[in-house]
Amino acid sequence: MLSKKKKIVLIILIAVVLNVIAFCFAFPQTFKPESATYARDFSAYYLGEWRLFHNPAKIYDGNAQPGDFQILPHPQTFKYTPSFLILFAPFLALSYQNSLAAFDLMQLALMPALAFFVYKLLKDKSLVLGGIAAIIILLDPLPSPSLTSASILGSFSPSYFSGFVTVNAHVLQTVLLIGALYFGFTKRPWLSALMFAFGVFDPRAALLAVPLLLWFNRQKIAQFITAAVIFLLATNLPFFFYYGIGSAFLRAEVNGGIISQMYQYDWIPLYAVATLTIVEIITVIQNSPKRIHFSSQLKLKNR
Repeated sequence: MLSKKKKIVLIILIAVVLNVIAFCFAFPQTFKPESATYARDFSAYYLGEWRLFHNPAKIYDGNAQPGDFQILPHPQTFKYTPSFLILFAPFLALSYQNSLAAFDLMQLALMPALAFFVYKLLKDKSLVLGGIAAIIILLDPLPSPSLTSASILGSFSPSYFSGFVTVNAHVLQTVLLIGALYFGFTKRPWLSALMFAFGVFDPRAALLAVPLLLWFNRQKIAQFITAAVIFLLATNLPFFFYYGIGSAFLRAEVNGGIISQMYQYDWIPLYAVATLTIVEIITVIQNSPKRIHFSSQLKLKNR
């Protein structure tokens, strides 16, 4: 008879294997044109990084620029925080197609790390609660606004599948944010803050993670907040003094160019963070009567 923790491990392993299968169906499609209008999401990251070194004032400009690196049929517009350019810098050393493949494979290679974080955060929860949460985080089978591809709709992991097909960075963001939660949970506020600082490149999921991050880091809250401020400033502030990249990001956000419509892959970190938040709320509620009862027993014994 398997113990509860071993059953959680088994559920996580099955979810990871199914995710790998989804990747195996998605990856070959990355070598084909996605549409006649735009290149894959990855094109925004590569061109944004290329412009950082060749035309930094136009990183957040969606229009073609003279002398641009050519990506056919038309590259996507870079929309993430400037700090993402630090994470992506090594991939510019490769050709566009090789870089695209390496980035997609890197995200797949991060799945064991995500599985480890998920196990550590859920291993002491109830089997039903932990199992459901693990499936949601590692497979994301929940309904979300669909893309127009029938192959995506027919997948058992539509959000991850679409993220792998478009080579979108929300799988990476999920690992960073869940990693930040794990390090907060294990009382390592500086590592938690570092993961969070690099995981804010799409602010929507990052903002959702803030309450749970503060809760997990509550015993060392001053250290976490101090570290988060330091890392956020260190990874973003210098870009305000380099061709106004930081200011260009803020202008694009104010003008509505950053927060766009929600795609399937956008829901991966949102569902993951929301799931862990709900699990923690349920756990706190379930444990509250036990704590009250235990404290009342202690008071009676001390009389």
